[in-house]
Amino acid sequence: MNEKWKESVKTWLVIIMVISLIGAFVLFFMAHYKIAIGLAGVFMALAAFLSQWTRTKNVDYIHRRMHKNNHRY
Repeated sequence: MNEKWKESVKTWLVIIMVISLIGAFVLFFMAHYKIAIGLAGVFMALAAFLSQWTRTKNVDYIHRRMHKNNHRY
């Protein structure tokens, strides 16, 4: 996949997360509790997906750097 496309997807996911969190708080204070809980669930699912994706990317980066440094000498 293209790196530019991945960053674009990540940016849109963060924007959607912020909008869903703000929307959940607004709906909660407007007394639409069921919809607010559903929207908060969407926020939590996106947050879990994005954190897992970032963790996997970081672990892969560390593994590649260690492997590259071990073969340098």
